[in-house]
Amino acid sequence: MTGKEIQAAVYQDLTNFFDPTLIIKEWSVRKGAADAFGDSASYAPRLDIAVGPFNLTFQDRASDADAIRNFSFRHPLIQWLNEEIRTRNNGGFYVNHNPRCLLAIEVEHSTSSKHILGAITNASMLGLLGVVIGSSVHIAKVRRIHAYACKLKEVGKAHDDMFGNVACFEEAEFLDLLPSLYRTRGSIRETR
Repeated sequence: MTGKEIQAAVYQDLTNFFDPTLIIKEWSVRKGAADAFGDSASYAPRLDIAVGPFNLTFQDRASDADAIRNFSFRHPLIQWLNEEIRTRNNGGFYVNHNPRCLLAIEVEHSTSSKHILGAITNASMLGLLGVVIGSSVHIAKVRRIHAYACKLKEVGKAHDDMFGNVACFEEAEFLDLLPSLYRTRGSIRETR
Protein backbone atom coordinates (compact mmCIF):
# COMPACT_ATOMS: atom_id res chain seq x y z
CA MET A 1 0.00 0.00 0.00
CA THR A 2 1.09 3.58 -0.58
CA GLY A 3 1.20 6.09 2.26
CA LYS A 4 -2.02 7.72 1.01
CA GLU A 5 -3.75 4.32 0.84
CA ILE A 6 -2.71 3.54 4.42
CA GLN A 7 -3.94 6.96 5.52
CA ALA A 8 -7.30 6.45 3.77
CA ALA A 9 -7.75 2.94 5.23
CA VAL A 10 -6.92 4.10 8.78
CA TYR A 11 -9.28 7.06 8.40
CA GLN A 12 -12.08 4.75 7.24
CA ASP A 13 -11.54 2.33 10.14
CA LEU A 14 -11.48 5.21 12.63
CA THR A 15 -15.01 6.19 11.53
CA ASN A 16 -16.17 3.04 13.33
CA PHE A 17 -14.88 4.57 16.58
CA PHE A 18 -15.35 8.31 16.16
CA ASP A 19 -17.81 10.66 14.55
CA PRO A 20 -16.23 11.64 11.21
CA THR A 21 -16.35 15.31 12.25
CA LEU A 22 -13.66 14.48 14.82
CA ILE A 23 -11.27 12.88 12.29
CA ILE A 24 -9.20 15.10 10.02
CA LYS A 25 -6.71 13.97 7.37
CA GLU A 26 -3.73 16.22 6.67
CA TRP A 27 -4.53 18.33 9.73
CA SER A 28 -2.44 21.47 10.11
CA VAL A 29 -2.08 22.63 13.71
CA ARG A 30 -2.82 26.07 12.30
CA LYS A 31 -6.34 25.06 11.16
CA GLY A 32 -8.85 26.82 13.39
CA ALA A 33 -6.09 28.02 15.73
CA ALA A 34 -6.88 31.01 17.93
CA ASP A 35 -3.49 30.91 19.65
CA ALA A 36 0.16 31.33 18.59
CA PHE A 37 -0.23 28.63 15.92
CA GLY A 38 -2.69 30.90 14.12
CA ASP A 39 0.26 33.10 13.13
CA SER A 40 1.07 32.25 9.53
CA ALA A 41 4.73 33.13 10.10
CA SER A 42 5.22 30.27 12.58
CA TYR A 43 5.99 26.68 11.67
CA ALA A 44 2.85 24.56 11.72
CA PRO A 45 3.26 20.80 11.30
CA ARG A 46 0.63 18.78 9.50
CA LEU A 47 -0.46 15.47 11.01
CA ASP A 48 -1.47 12.70 8.63
CA ILE A 49 -4.57 12.10 10.77
CA ALA A 50 -5.75 13.97 13.85
CA VAL A 51 -8.67 12.89 16.01
CA GLY A 52 -10.42 15.36 18.28
CA PRO A 53 -11.58 16.83 20.51
CA PHE A 54 -9.14 19.64 19.71
CA ASN A 55 -7.35 22.26 21.79
CA LEU A 56 -7.01 25.37 19.63
CA THR A 57 -7.11 28.42 21.88
CA PHE A 58 -4.82 29.98 24.43
CA GLN A 59 -7.60 31.15 26.74
CA ASP A 60 -9.42 27.81 26.93
CA ARG A 61 -6.41 25.48 26.72
CA ALA A 62 -6.87 24.05 30.22
CA SER A 63 -10.57 23.27 29.75
CA ASP A 64 -9.95 21.98 26.20
CA ALA A 65 -7.15 19.71 27.49
CA ASP A 66 -9.50 18.49 30.24
CA ALA A 67 -12.17 17.74 27.62
CA ILE A 68 -9.64 15.69 25.63
CA ARG A 69 -8.60 13.70 28.72
CA ASN A 70 -12.22 13.20 29.85
CA PHE A 71 -13.14 11.91 26.39
CA SER A 72 -10.21 9.49 26.54
CA PHE A 73 -11.27 7.97 29.87
CA ARG A 74 -14.42 6.47 28.38
CA HIS A 75 -13.35 5.69 24.83
CA PRO A 76 -12.54 2.00 24.18
CA LEU A 77 -9.94 2.55 21.43
CA ILE A 78 -8.11 5.24 23.40
CA GLN A 79 -8.14 3.06 26.53
CA TRP A 80 -6.66 0.17 24.54
CA LEU A 81 -3.99 2.41 22.96
CA ASN A 82 -3.11 3.79 26.38
CA GLU A 83 -2.55 0.24 27.67
CA GLU A 84 -0.58 -0.69 24.54
CA ILE A 85 1.70 2.35 24.83
CA ARG A 86 2.42 1.49 28.47
CA THR A 87 3.26 -2.09 27.46
CA ARG A 88 5.50 -1.05 24.57
CA ASN A 89 7.24 1.51 26.79
CA ASN A 90 7.89 -1.04 29.56
CA GLY A 91 5.28 0.45 31.87
CA GLY A 92 6.34 4.02 31.27
CA PHE A 93 3.84 6.57 30.10
CA TYR A 94 3.82 10.32 29.63
CA VAL A 95 0.64 12.31 30.10
CA ASN A 96 0.62 15.22 27.67
CA HIS A 97 -0.94 17.95 29.82
CA ASN A 98 -1.55 20.29 26.90
CA PRO A 99 -2.34 18.14 23.84
CA ARG A 100 -3.49 19.74 20.61
CA CYS A 101 -5.73 16.75 19.83
CA LEU A 102 -6.83 13.43 21.29
CA LEU A 103 -4.96 11.20 18.85
CA ALA A 104 -2.09 12.23 16.56
CA ILE A 105 -1.33 9.71 13.80
CA GLU A 106 1.64 9.85 11.46
CA VAL A 107 2.10 7.47 8.52
CA GLU A 108 5.74 6.85 7.60
CA HIS A 109 5.76 5.03 4.31
CA SER A 110 9.10 5.85 2.70
CA THR A 111 11.12 8.62 4.21
CA SER A 112 14.36 9.60 5.89
CA SER A 113 15.38 9.00 9.49
CA LYS A 114 15.02 12.73 10.19
CA HIS A 115 11.43 12.70 8.93
CA ILE A 116 10.63 9.65 11.05
CA LEU A 117 12.09 11.32 14.15
CA GLY A 118 10.01 14.42 13.30
CA ALA A 119 6.88 12.28 12.97
CA ILE A 120 7.50 10.65 16.36
CA THR A 121 8.13 14.06 17.91
CA ASN A 122 4.99 15.61 16.41
CA ALA A 123 2.83 12.65 17.42
CA SER A 124 4.15 12.92 20.99
CA MET A 125 3.87 16.69 21.35
CA LEU A 126 0.55 17.21 19.58
CA GLY A 127 -1.55 14.24 20.70
CA LEU A 128 -2.70 13.02 24.06
CA LEU A 129 -1.64 9.77 22.43
CA GLY A 130 0.52 9.37 19.36
CA VAL A 131 0.63 6.59 16.81
CA VAL A 132 3.27 6.17 14.14
CA ILE A 133 2.41 3.68 11.42
CA GLY A 134 5.25 2.33 9.32
CA SER A 135 5.05 0.38 6.10
CA SER A 136 6.13 -3.24 6.25
CA VAL A 137 9.36 -2.23 4.50
CA HIS A 138 10.17 0.61 6.93
CA ILE A 139 8.69 -0.49 10.28
CA ALA A 140 12.01 -1.80 11.60
CA LYS A 141 13.58 1.61 10.92
CA VAL A 142 10.62 3.41 12.55
CA ARG A 143 10.88 1.23 15.67
CA ARG A 144 14.67 1.62 15.81
CA ILE A 145 14.35 5.41 15.72
CA HIS A 146 11.60 5.34 18.36
CA ALA A 147 13.88 3.19 20.55
CA TYR A 148 16.66 5.74 20.00
CA ALA A 149 14.35 8.56 21.07
CA CYS A 150 13.40 6.63 24.21
CA LYS A 151 17.07 5.89 24.90
CA LEU A 152 17.73 9.65 24.88
CA LYS A 153 15.45 9.90 27.93
CA GLU A 154 17.18 7.04 29.71
CA VAL A 155 20.59 8.68 29.45
CA GLY A 156 19.33 12.13 30.41
CA LYS A 157 19.63 13.72 26.96
CA ALA A 158 15.89 14.33 26.61
CA HIS A 159 13.14 15.27 29.01
CA ASP A 160 11.24 12.48 30.73
CA ASP A 161 8.05 13.69 29.10
CA MET A 162 9.17 13.09 25.52
CA PHE A 163 7.99 10.16 23.42
CA GLY A 164 6.37 8.30 26.34
CA ASN A 165 2.89 8.61 24.82
CA VAL A 166 3.72 7.08 21.41
CA ALA A 167 3.44 3.57 19.99
CA CYS A 168 4.71 2.43 16.60
CA PHE A 169 2.77 -0.09 14.52
CA GLU A 170 3.37 -1.84 11.21
CA GLU A 171 0.63 -0.91 8.72
CA ALA A 172 -0.99 -4.37 8.49
CA GLU A 173 -0.84 -4.78 12.28
CA PHE A 174 -2.70 -1.49 12.85
CA LEU A 175 -5.19 -2.06 10.04
CA ASP A 176 -6.00 -5.56 11.39
CA LEU A 177 -6.17 -4.25 14.94
CA LEU A 178 -8.86 -1.60 14.40
CA PRO A 179 -11.68 -3.91 13.16
CA SER A 180 -10.75 -6.46 15.83
CA LEU A 181 -10.99 -3.85 18.59
CA TYR A 182 -14.24 -2.54 17.18
CA ARG A 183 -15.76 -6.03 17.36
CA THR A 184 -14.55 -6.65 20.92
CA ARG A 185 -14.68 -3.21 22.54
CA GLY A 186 -17.22 -1.26 20.55
CA SER A 187 -17.41 2.40 19.82
CA ILE A 188 -18.29 5.77 21.25
CA ARG A 189 -19.23 8.05 18.42
CA GLU A 190 -19.95 11.38 19.98
CA THR A 191 -19.21 14.84 18.74
CA ARG A 192 -17.80 17.65 20.76
